[in-house]
Amino acid sequence: MRAVLLLLFNLLPLSSSFIIRSFVPSNAKCNSTVAVSCFAELFGMISEVCQQREISFRCVHYTFLDECFEARVGKCDAGSVARVGAIGYKQALSSCHSSKKQKAEGTLPILGAPAQSFPSPVQLISALGYLQTQCSLSRSKNCSSDHVHNIMAQCEEQMKPLAGYPQYDRHRLLRIKMDTSKKLLMYDETDKERECLVVRSTLSEMYSLHHANCYHSLVTRCLCERLRFDVQCGINCDQLEPTSPDQDTLAWDEWKEARLVHGNGSNFKQFAATLSTLFALSALALLF
Repeated sequence: MRAVLLLLFNLLPLSSSFIIRSFVPSNAKCNSTVAVSCFAELFGMISEVCQQREISFRCVHYTFLDECFEARVGKCDAGSVARVGAIGYKQALSSCHSSKKQKAEGTLPILGAPAQSFPSPVQLISALGYLQTQCSLSRSKNCSSDHVHNIMAQCEEQMKPLAGYPQYDRHRLLRIKMDTSKKLLMYDETDKERECLVVRSTLSEMYSLHHANCYHSLVTRCLCERLRFDVQCGINCDQLEPTSPDQDTLAWDEWKEARLVHGNGSNFKQFAATLSTLFALSALALLF
């Protein structure tokens, strides 16, 4: 396996923040125990693990590992990353079966997890190496390039309806809504505070679609920057790029500061209730 790993990563660039390295100095520190925890946390947030299906890795998965390694682990060679990743996967899989045991009341106990061939160390390290080359752009602040434009178009293409799947059409309508808000904000007669509330609400809906369907995690952030909502509405667009797979919902503190949260939490329920109330009041105001 060592020969395969060396072949895979001879051409990978060196960086202080990259996980996969073709060379690691002999004095570099690599905390293997914490590295296992990073992988176990990541796999614990990926539903395919407990469903025992092949994992579709995306840039948000790489970003999570990248930041976890940078903050807590140190610099590890490719072989070590492959080894701790496989251990972390097994730990997450064991947690799945432990949860099933606790929920299985009145049934026979599960005697053991089925054998898993995915991901093998080479498969895992190959996937991470590919993510590293494809997702480094997510750490870039440049949203004006043609490459980013293509990424955003590909994201929408991935939402095209299959067997009545409506995400694509809904995203197109939300994009028209955003473009309309941008044009309205150019007029002095527009109530900018109210229109920016519409912008924030629409961004929340679009973020959920992007997080569920897009390979790259920069789409909502770059859409915000390209439409200049940082200037028109005072939105910090940098906060709209997730760093963890469970940040599936865009909420707002007092409709100003963006927060990425897990949608099953109480914060999101409070946000949704506030959203419904706000638009109900707005509708009533228009009637009188």
